[in-house]
Amino acid sequence: MKKLANLKLFLTYGIVKEKLSINQCLMILNALPNIGPCIFKSLPHYFPDMRDVFKASLNELKMIPGIGAIIADSIINHRKLFSLEREEEKLHILRGDFFGQCHENFPSNLKQIYDTPIGLYCLGNICNGIPKVAIIGSRSATAYGMLAARKLAIELAEQGFCVVSGMARGIDACAHEGAIDAGGKTLAVFGNGIDIIYPNENVRLYRQIVSSGAVVSEFTLGRHADRQTFPARNRIISGLCEAIIVVESDIHGGGMITAKHALEQGRHVFAVPGRIDERSSAGCLELIRAGASIIRNIDDMLDELPYLREKNQENLSFREQKHDIGAVDCPVGRKICSNLSTLGPSDAETISTANELPIDTVAASLQMLELYGYIERLYDGKVRVRK
Repeated sequence: MKKLANLKLFLTYGIVKEKLSINQCLMILNALPNIGPCIFKSLPHYFPDMRDVFKASLNELKMIPGIGAIIADSIINHRKLFSLEREEEKLHILRGDFFGQCHENFPSNLKQIYDTPIGLYCLGNICNGIPKVAIIGSRSATAYGMLAARKLAIELAEQGFCVVSGMARGIDACAHEGAIDAGGKTLAVFGNGIDIIYPNENVRLYRQIVSSGAVVSEFTLGRHADRQTFPARNRIISGLCEAIIVVESDIHGGGMITAKHALEQGRHVFAVPGRIDERSSAGCLELIRAGASIIRNIDDMLDELPYLREKNQENLSFREQKHDIGAVDCPVGRKICSNLSTLGPSDAETISTANELPIDTVAASLQMLELYGYIERLYDGKVRVRK
């Protein structure tokens, strides 16, 4: 009996190992200690198929530049350090996704930066294909700063941009709220796992963001924020975007770190001018002094970056064209949209039953319909026809 049990365990292990997808391999590597984006960059050269990383011996791994005994040992013994099955189960319950660099939904802008994250956890619609602009600033914002952030976010959303920020108190929260109030899209980039709401008073905002876009993070589920995670988060905020707008920031504030990342990544930096005697304006004034562009409204940004105006007009025209259910050129998609109008917000299983379609077909159709703007996903995972 013991030999039979051991044989069963061996066969199970072998089957699991064979069935690992590349995306799952990246999820494991993303979770292991000491393997950051820079170390990861060297691996594809030695392992064109990333699944082969976990078949390599300790000595083979140690021969790779940057991978010493500690990192090699963590790869060999990854099951002791990280449970892929448990992480995927928690992610499924959360109704989230993990997009490794190889995944089709991984944002193309992030692939252009030096320290591209190994992957992103996502809850909601990551808004690929929609131009993104970040609005960032101080947690201890003034009334002027919060008003400016909300105004700029509303203007961006009305022009069809996705507003990106970090869901922190102050400027970040106002940026998300402005985009939501205007009926636009918004992304929140976390310095912790996407299952942790920080700060905790933003529970309602968190749900609204997931309904209007997504929350994303490179950190594993359950990971709490610390002094290292926020600067790492800031490079993703700027990396996702075409430009960033700093509304208010102390001279040593997080907004300045994000602006530094943006400049290194070749992104455009705009700053809202403030009072010369306000500490909260010191960072913005320093950025302007160093060459950042002054912004009073979105036209200032579009006048300086005319390609963004053209790019976004194409996006707006595409969205307006695709918004009408009658424009759906897929019979299955058209049938789902028609029934959704009657059913109201529904999950994939309900839609599958109502339309007498296989669940896999429904899931694929919903992804297409969401991508092209026919439907929108709510915070509880259900979908509805876009209003």
